[in-house]
Amino acid sequence: EGINATIAPNRNSFNTVIKAYANAKGGRNGAQNAQRILGMMEDPASTLGVSPEDALAMQTLPDEDNILRQILPDKISYTSILMAWANTNSHSNNGEQSNAGEKAEELLKHMVAMYRGGKNGGIKPDTVTYNAVLKVWGKCGHPNAGERSEALLDKMLQLYEKGGDPDVIPDDVTFNSVIHNIANSNAADSPQRAMRLLERMEKSYESGLIRAKPDIISYNSVLNAFAKNGGPESAQHAEEMLDNLEKRSYARSMSWNTIRPDVYSYNIVISAWGNCGYANKAVALLDRMTALTNEGKADLKPDVTTYNTVLHAWSQSSDRNAPVKALGLLEIMLRLHEGGDNSANPDVLSFSTVINAFSKSKFPRKARQTRDLLRRMKHLYENGQKRMQPNVYVYAAVLNACAYTFGRTEEKEEALKVGIETYEELQSSSGIETNHVAYGSFIRVCRRLMADDSRRNHFITRAFGQCCEDGQLGEYVLRQLRAVPKLYVTLLQEYIVDDEVSYQDLPSSWTCNVKDRKRWKSDEQFGKRKNVWS
Repeated sequence: EGINATIAPNRNSFNTVIKAYANAKGGRNGAQNAQRILGMMEDPASTLGVSPEDALAMQTLPDEDNILRQILPDKISYTSILMAWANTNSHSNNGEQSNAGEKAEELLKHMVAMYRGGKNGGIKPDTVTYNAVLKVWGKCGHPNAGERSEALLDKMLQLYEKGGDPDVIPDDVTFNSVIHNIANSNAADSPQRAMRLLERMEKSYESGLIRAKPDIISYNSVLNAFAKNGGPESAQHAEEMLDNLEKRSYARSMSWNTIRPDVYSYNIVISAWGNCGYANKAVALLDRMTALTNEGKADLKPDVTTYNTVLHAWSQSSDRNAPVKALGLLEIMLRLHEGGDNSANPDVLSFSTVINAFSKSKFPRKARQTRDLLRRMKHLYENGQKRMQPNVYVYAAVLNACAYTFGRTEEKEEALKVGIETYEELQSSSGIETNHVAYGSFIRVCRRLMADDSRRNHFITRAFGQCCEDGQLGEYVLRQLRAVPKLYVTLLQEYIVDDEVSYQDLPSSWTCNVKDRKRWKSDEQFGKRKNVWS
């Protein structure tokens, strides 16, 4: 009584709201709101205002007439909640991200309890459910995500092997997710653990225990574990694994494990060598890919990620000629593109990596060289190549090259001129906001290359004012100001306590827009980069 069954919300209505929260950019709030809706579905009588007496009477009704049963959650409801927790990764801080994996496992245990207790027979967790939990662990950033993921896999195998439950048999997504989560952990033994799990997957498939066989994603995830581990020994292991894949793929006797490496496989190993400064090893793999392509293996043709990863290798190399070699590779990319090869078309990352290579080097007149590269980027952009638009990190790299210029007086004077011109150009560029790195680098240019006089004080004071106005007063800017003691005291006198400024005591309007971006590209593609701004 009092409820119009024709307009009462049903399971689809609630699931639609849950999915909306799961896909919204609300971070943790989205997941919490989605779980609140789930709670309403699990207690439909209270949600619809049905009295206990009427709810009891409804139990005798068939499902199609029982509006309470039509609200009870199904596996779609729970899986959508899991996706909501997975999406907290994109919008939350690290503490909230780490907690998402715990929340997902709690929800999985709740589903099991509800099913086994006979409260909802339609929510028995299956392989898809477990895979959704693994996805949350993979995205949440928890330090033990790899171990927790492997424990879930063990649980699935136990339920399947000993419990005889075919609904939870691990598939390729399961194994690949766990390998990926192990590879992304910071554990020193993550490559070895990922390799052992891959071998376990191979043996399980060969024995008929599971139907999922390893694919190239499986092998690439293990390669990635070695690449992320760092050091030449890990890079060597990765290349040996790549060599083994390549030999097996071209063997005459074909078998299930004849899996051909792809471009991403090579890019990962190139990144592994580049991250530890072995640029020549990276170049050798690029040459190998080119040779294989010329032999007719078009699927191994180097792409822009391949070239950019080799450029990054040169930017990490201790070779005194590394910047010139990086520039040479960039010129090759430009010529290939002009010849119709779009896969080698340089982008902003290509140019910024070469600029960074010069910036970190002792190459003479590097300020002028980086400025010329910036001008080439602008020219290409103005002539229709929209992907070449310089960003603030490119400008900051040029300023950094100026700030770290050493040598003869005329070279320093040239670097100062380039630095001032670059800073003024950045300030006047529409659509590009100067960040704390650029401000800090320009202040460093002034304090290192200008005489200690009123002119230097004028430029630094003006930059400081603009920095505060933009909310970009970061730690790097403060470090540069501390190197000019008198000006440091003049500009920050009211915030100095015991000869030091506490960053937290500064006006929030001065610091509100600082973003600590230390990586120019995702670790998945290029591995960890050093922060050149410290």
